[in-house]
Amino acid sequence: MTNHRNKYVYASVLAITLFFFAVSAQPASAQSVPPLGAAQSFAALAGTAITATGSAVISGNVGVSPGSAVTGFPPAVVQNGQIYTGAASLAGQAQSSALTAYNNLKGQACSSANNLTGKILGQTPGFLTLVPGVYCFDTSAQLNQILTLDDGGDPNAIFIFQIGTTLTTASSSQVVMSSGGRGTNVYWQIGTSATIGTSTTFRGHIIADTSITLTTSATTTGRVFALNGAATIDSTAVDAVPVGGIEFSAANFNMNEGCGETTITVKRSDSNGVATVDYSTSDSTALQRTDYTLATGTVTFANGESTKTFVLLATKDAYNVEGMQSADLALSNPTGATVGSQGTATLSIIDDTSVPTNSQPIDEVGTFVCQHYHDFLNRQSDSNGQAFWTNQISSCGNDAACIDEKRNNVSAAFFISIEFQNTGYFAFRFYRASFPDNAQRPRGVPRYVELHRDGQKLQQNVVVGQPNWEAFLEQNKLGFALDWVARADFITEYPTTMTRDEYIDKLFLRSFVTPTAQEHNLALFAYDSGFSVKEKRAKGIRSVVDTGSVYNAQYNPAFVLMQYYGYLRRNPDSAPDGTFAGYDFWLTKMNQFSQPGEDVTDANVALARVKRAEMVKAFLVAGEYRQRFGGSPTGNQPGGSSEWPGVSDSSLQTLNLAGSFRR
Repeated sequence: MTNHRNKYVYASVLAITLFFFAVSAQPASAQSVPPLGAAQSFAALAGTAITATGSAVISGNVGVSPGSAVTGFPPAVVQNGQIYTGAASLAGQAQSSALTAYNNLKGQACSSANNLTGKILGQTPGFLTLVPGVYCFDTSAQLNQILTLDDGGDPNAIFIFQIGTTLTTASSSQVVMSSGGRGTNVYWQIGTSATIGTSTTFRGHIIADTSITLTTSATTTGRVFALNGAATIDSTAVDAVPVGGIEFSAANFNMNEGCGETTITVKRSDSNGVATVDYSTSDSTALQRTDYTLATGTVTFANGESTKTFVLLATKDAYNVEGMQSADLALSNPTGATVGSQGTATLSIIDDTSVPTNSQPIDEVGTFVCQHYHDFLNRQSDSNGQAFWTNQISSCGNDAACIDEKRNNVSAAFFISIEFQNTGYFAFRFYRASFPDNAQRPRGVPRYVELHRDGQKLQQNVVVGQPNWEAFLEQNKLGFALDWVARADFITEYPTTMTRDEYIDKLFLRSFVTPTAQEHNLALFAYDSGFSVKEKRAKGIRSVVDTGSVYNAQYNPAFVLMQYYGYLRRNPDSAPDGTFAGYDFWLTKMNQFSQPGEDVTDANVALARVKRAEMVKAFLVAGEYRQRFGGSPTGNQPGGSSEWPGVSDSSLQTLNLAGSFRR
């Protein structure tokens, strides 16, 4: 944004120094920071090749697109980033964003008073000091000594240089900020090529139409983007990502035991530009199955934002007296920044000693409903939803049979809900359309942690019935699909060399369906509606997984998997099972109670199928589920002494789900 204060402070003529003079230039009030978009996390971009000669250090992502030639790494190193090549990679998106930024810079108005054609920067006669504004050269520009950019103490002051042809700098020349800052908002738009001379100390982001060369020992705190040519970096430093960092706001956070939540704050030292960081929890003395809900996700800082938050969910149990328990929090995989010194923290859970040890918290109606929000929707219950579902059960009074039926119906409703179907089940269908049955994903289904992570990403800000929930959901889905097709494991299965028809046909094949002619044509149309290769592939897979054929075909595998992920909070083949026998047993049972031609996109049809299979009832009364919450392992559920009504003892022995719960 324009720095209006500097507009007035520096409107006067600059003072003439003892040995040098500086010609004053009027600041341009309309200069603005260009949108960097996908290029924000990149330190170096090139169209054809990036060549590092010597021990260059580049802080930020490195990319080449549409080319793929990257040489000299090592001995050159990339810090706080990765190397991307080819138009289908993140580098392709970044180049598109860089071109947009280039055109934005080129189009900003430069007054005649700020046309420096024929002048030399950092030299007399010429310019030694400049104030914020847009400056232009009709042809080439040169920097010979020291150019001071007088930011007036404002680290966000904007300086834009439009250069018609080439930029060259003399050896040991400098661009410095008067306040000693990084030059966060200094931009150099170069009509052809830039050559930064030996030992030059530079400030600002260089976006050149053709090529960029940084010679030995040159350094810059900005980005170097060569749109159509090569970038050559010789034993130098490109420090585009500030050393500052993203970290937790405290070393310890407290959370009370009970079906509630607490907010975790993440901060960053430099609020300029877009930055992201992943967060995760891991067990210590507290366990994600009994004490808190597993949390994995990403926080995104918009330009100007210095703090972000995410929520952790607590569980109510009857394991007394546990005292203070803890879980570990960690930040990782930053883009546009680094992880600071406080990249880990401790979550302390304060025990609720008022819960009787012989009670069963999950038998409390309010806790039962609240825990379902945690387990299936990854959020704290909203007041309207909590009241509605609680009333469904409470309305039974003391009628045990009614309570049992309502508990089963309420529980099944969370899986069938619009919110889950468009988040957790939406992500599940992406996995089934993308990956085969292999050691990484047995049965071709997503693992507990990865589906949980993707579900949380899709559920961000989505509370059905609240204002703008549809818009938040659509935004989340669009972003998810675009990120999905950029995943390395997806590209391995679906190389970008595939034709449109090959791509769509394989997605349907992996989903185990033969689409209708209309579904197939709609998927092809969706693919064709994308502007870039990435967008085409994202639209294509989304159209496939949203077809009625795929939705119906994958419903049973997803439902069975979520019994383990939602109720038991583990993979089907984890202890105490050790194999997929239980998963296969329940999937067979679910298939047996599915009628030909059923359309489970209809919630009533879906609920009828679930009730016929009685799977929800079986998991709700299972010892492993109930012992997550401590207290009495059995409740007022029908079925006698067996935890799994309708399942034979031999089947139970095979399933090994009736054994003791392991803390």
